[in-house]
Amino acid sequence: MSRRAWAIKLGSGGSCVGLCERHSIVGMGWQDIESSIAAHASFDELWKEMREVYSDRPDGTISMWTGQLYRFAQVCSSGDYVLYYDPPRKTVRVCRVTSEPFYRDFETDIELDVWHCRQVEYPVEPILILDFYGPLKGKLLGPRLGFWELRDCFETIDALAQGKRPHVIAAPDAEIQTAYAHLRDLVTRRLEALDATDWESLVVDYLQAQGAHVNESEIGGSRPIIDVEARFDHGELGEEIWRVQVKRYQDQKVDWPQIESDLKLVGEPRFCYVSAFGFTPEAREKADAKDVLLLEGGDFALFVLGGKVRDSLKSKLSLPTL
Repeated sequence: MSRRAWAIKLGSGGSCVGLCERHSIVGMGWQDIESSIAAHASFDELWKEMREVYSDRPDGTISMWTGQLYRFAQVCSSGDYVLYYDPPRKTVRVCRVTSEPFYRDFETDIELDVWHCRQVEYPVEPILILDFYGPLKGKLLGPRLGFWELRDCFETIDALAQGKRPHVIAAPDAEIQTAYAHLRDLVTRRLEALDATDWESLVVDYLQAQGAHVNESEIGGSRPIIDVEARFDHGELGEEIWRVQVKRYQDQKVDWPQIESDLKLVGEPRFCYVSAFGFTPEAREKADAKDVLLLEGGDFALFVLGGKVRDSLKSKLSLPTL
């Protein structure tokens, strides 16, 4: 049997919330309808009983009341979720039904219209209405009924009951990761279309965004090893220098022998190697052991989408910014 989710109004302005939570129940009114009839009669039989007991009410009201009590007592099942709004506390409570319907068997010191009941458990703490999952708010707060179904919501509410946060329910981590991986691939393909000079400019923009000082008059040129030199000022901790080699071998990954040959000529500064088309597995393994930082197209994707690159690159890439 597929599980369902429901919403209930516990008294005007939440007046019955306190009683229900003290006894771990949710409940409805209609004191003069016998529990056995509510739980076992057919819809038509329950309607006739309602019609007889509340003879001063119009047929439309009788039909509405019958539908609500019938759903509460017979359609709602153990294991279903029931949600209610607590207006004074501005919170939503998620309950899980744990019993068959029963008639209230305890007295109260105040008169409250709670008679037909279901035992419940509370799998999660109350959720502030401001933090509640947006698409459910209208379904919970909108209808002017006593008990109604939240259609096609069981899995979402089950996630809330497990303590998952609304943004994760709306777009699970796996979906975000898949979408970002696809977007990253698209941006990387556009970056691969840049020429060698554009790549040097991209790397400079990236380093400067990290707080580096770069003399752009010394970028590239005829020097065999260093395309970019970046200086990071760490105040009292002194200055750190990075030397960067930028390669754009069309459709070709950079291998370790190339990196190793350049590394011997770098000197004391830290070494960063940028390859528009990536690196071989051997290059990655050995660069890690030698503390050489490797960057490729995909590593710049989020930075480019952030819109921090120079206008000439924005124009060439024609990408939206986040």
